[in-house]
Amino acid sequence: MKRVGIVVMALMLMLLQVGCTSGAVDNGKVELTYWPAANPVEVQFAKEVVKEWNAKHPNIQVKMQPLPASRSTEEVLLTSIAGGTTPDVCSNINPGAIGQFVEAGGLLPIDSIDGAMEEILKRTPKETVEAFKSKDGHLYQVPWKGNPIMILYNKQHFREVGLNPDKPGLDTYSKFLAAARKLTRDTNGDGKPDIWAIAPNVEQTWWQRFFDFYPWYLAATEGKTLLKNGKADFNNPKGLQVMQFFRTLFQQKIAPQSTFKENLFVQGKVSMVITGPWALADIEKQAPKMEVGVMSIPVPDNMAGKLRITYGDPKNIAIFRSTQHPKEAWEFTKFLISKQNDVKFLKMTQQIPFRKDLAEDPSVQQYLGQKPVLDSFVRQAPYTRAIDDSDKITDVFDALSLEYQQAAVMGKKDPRKALSDAERKVNEILQRSR
Repeated sequence: MKRVGIVVMALMLMLLQVGCTSGAVDNGKVELTYWPAANPVEVQFAKEVVKEWNAKHPNIQVKMQPLPASRSTEEVLLTSIAGGTTPDVCSNINPGAIGQFVEAGGLLPIDSIDGAMEEILKRTPKETVEAFKSKDGHLYQVPWKGNPIMILYNKQHFREVGLNPDKPGLDTYSKFLAAARKLTRDTNGDGKPDIWAIAPNVEQTWWQRFFDFYPWYLAATEGKTLLKNGKADFNNPKGLQVMQFFRTLFQQKIAPQSTFKENLFVQGKVSMVITGPWALADIEKQAPKMEVGVMSIPVPDNMAGKLRITYGDPKNIAIFRSTQHPKEAWEFTKFLISKQNDVKFLKMTQQIPFRKDLAEDPSVQQYLGQKPVLDSFVRQAPYTRAIDDSDKITDVFDALSLEYQQAAVMGKKDPRKALSDAERKVNEILQRSR
């Protein structure tokens, strides 16, 4: 407890130091604070949007401060809600954490702002908006972007081992594992692989399961999430197949059991990477000559040919209840999600806004025609799921992640026992929260 208290205090001091408190009025001017994600391309996008906004709105100035990169967004926002240091607007809201933010009293219902719902429904499909509503019927998040999790691969590596780089056909577990065994190679004869087929992150951190177990589970179940009727719903044959798939990867030394800080894919040390479209810009920058292909998440062998659902990694925009200027905060948010800025966001970050007429924009059509890999992400986008809206979702993934690491990564636990233990722990967590 003492350590937790120290961490919370450190976070609060950090937030105070960056000047999170906002809403100041000086000589009739309103100042808003906006927190985007900390990754470089989103920070650059935010800088350009804020610069244009501030030039057009001299009486409503926006101060942009990227979220601290050293902690999870959820941890930072919950601490800032508790400490009264929230921004007016944040654009890195995980829908799975909305319940926690609402319970903490941190968020302003977007549907309480005049004209907001009409504007949102003009931009975003109704079913997408409805999916993000909370249990009390209110909308606390403006749907912003989705990033389907897929598999990028190095086409040259595929050619080197005799795989078709344009139509690899690795749609099932058996085909994927067979190809992965070919791709894992010892090229210098020292008896150790120096090119790995794939390197899923082995850390126990809960959100790392967004890039291994969870998208595989969604694909295997045709889109079922982890919870149902307030209970764990993943201890089933499909969950077991997913756990066994990753156990095979690590046990057969197709994937390393180590954590790497560097980007092994752009260095040519890994042939495939599980990621979203945001990775494309970094790959283009760091490995401009690499030929990159993309494929959907594989499914169990008996599901070949079926539609493959994946995790959509949605991030939305919230306005905080602490704002002294909800009308102005909404006006800035509306500018942030304008068609002009949605197109700009797609091109700058290669992430996909929740805009129903995006693909109809002539400049977007021309752009995607030159970006076939990104076009595949855009086509996958409708076939995605978020995570369950639960104020305990972090604990749910924590429990699952611990058992995943024991059974799949380290091979110390039987996958059936691991899933059963994860189910029991998750149900205990959910029961305590009632």
